[in-house]
Amino acid sequence: MCGRFDRHRELDVFAELIDGLVLDGAPRVAPSYNVAPSQDAAVIVVDDEGSRRVGALSWGLVPAWSNKPTLRRPINARIETVTEKPMFRAAIKHGRCVVPCDGYYEWAATPDGKQPYYFHRDAGTPFFLAAIREHNTRLENSPLDTFCVLTRAASEAVASVHHRMPVVLAADAVDAWLDPSVPGDDARDFADHVGEDELAFYPVSTFVNTPANNSPRCIERQA
Repeated sequence: MCGRFDRHRELDVFAELIDGLVLDGAPRVAPSYNVAPSQDAAVIVVDDEGSRRVGALSWGLVPAWSNKPTLRRPINARIETVTEKPMFRAAIKHGRCVVPCDGYYEWAATPDGKQPYYFHRDAGTPFFLAAIREHNTRLENSPLDTFCVLTRAASEAVASVHHRMPVVLAADAVDAWLDPSVPGDDARDFADHVGEDELAFYPVSTFVNTPANNSPRCIERQA
């Protein structure tokens, strides 16, 4: 799964990697070392005119058809079944998006409790997570824009910490994922076979366990 991530670089760094990304008029979403579920995050979406823009979306998907406040808001969707589940079927067809990030966190079970790890690209460069989004006007008085991150079976290295990992897209794979002309099934199959990016990881302090903690200390290697 993916339950926390880090986007501490400014968005203009990511704009250099995405062709046609428009930052003019983008909502202000401050960088964060500790993005948690239910918080707003900067997400790259394709608008009705086909332009690529940054939106401020809440992490935890609410389908457009939902009018039930008690309906669960998943933060992840399995790439293997995303086209089959009623919760996600419309979003994989019409709401594909990407989440810019510098890294993400995962927790490994140990005899002493859960140990957090920070995952990042080996070269230290930013990357993108495949995601889906929805626009809901039925649940609240104002429109609700939400997203969730797609996950896949973990690579051999990552599996030493957790059996699932987010679907990581290199910059040259973002175009295909965001292309609205690509059917949902084809996009799913493409993302499921994206070559595994080289991810490095190391243990960090349980300081990151508290969502309110948001500083470089979150990604400091634990001795």
